[in-house]
Amino acid sequence: MSEQTKVTGIILSVYPVGENDRRLTILTKERGKLQVFARGSRRPKHPLFGVTQPLIYCEFMVTDTRNYTYLNSAECKDYFHFLKDNLEDIYYSSYFAEVAEYFTMEGQDERNILNLLFVTFLAMKKKLIPLSLIRRIYELKILQFAGFGLQCFQCVHCGNDENLLRISFEDGGMLCSTCAAKGQGREVSSSVLYVLQYVSSVPLNQLYSFGLKETIEKEFEWVVNRYFTIHVEHKFKAAEMLAIV
Repeated sequence: MSEQTKVTGIILSVYPVGENDRRLTILTKERGKLQVFARGSRRPKHPLFGVTQPLIYCEFMVTDTRNYTYLNSAECKDYFHFLKDNLEDIYYSSYFAEVAEYFTMEGQDERNILNLLFVTFLAMKKKLIPLSLIRRIYELKILQFAGFGLQCFQCVHCGNDENLLRISFEDGGMLCSTCAAKGQGREVSSSVLYVLQYVSSVPLNQLYSFGLKETIEKEFEWVVNRYFTIHVEHKFKAAEMLAIV
């Protein structure tokens, strides 16, 4: 007989199945990304109707069978109401969830990315820095957690940690003055290099604790966008919505 187990996490996406069911993708502390079927949860009066919505944080009781995992009950810990205040917040939070779903795997320890989502949502709530900057910081950090981090502390070619002047997007990191003399890479200002290094090394609770001058912010965002685009070929649906807000 199958036993119930408890998992805790954030619902990343919800898809209808049949007439009354839903399939949830949950990023959990215990089991990484988890696909769960919630039978009957599309009925408005069903006990699971309100707790099987995207971007809420719950404790879930699930049952594993040979082929599927089913949701038995859920206790919501945080609805993240502030993420639904306006279209811009909805689009950005949906994008962050979609990217997290793409980079995580079932059965793996994905707590770094789960925690990254939490601090990113908190930064959206505080509104201390622009959402466009939050996006690029998030993208740079999730690439690092996924194993595609930008090498910004030493030359990606020779390992030299001094005179890092240019960036090679294709090779995944900075170039020193000697390697850059061969005509490779794009010039990066010292201020943006510092921001890249800061984001790559700082604890998550300090990730969104800084603001930037407009020129530095624009250069940083361009660099991260270029790096992300080159190394992630997947097209995210929510990114299309962000392009129109």
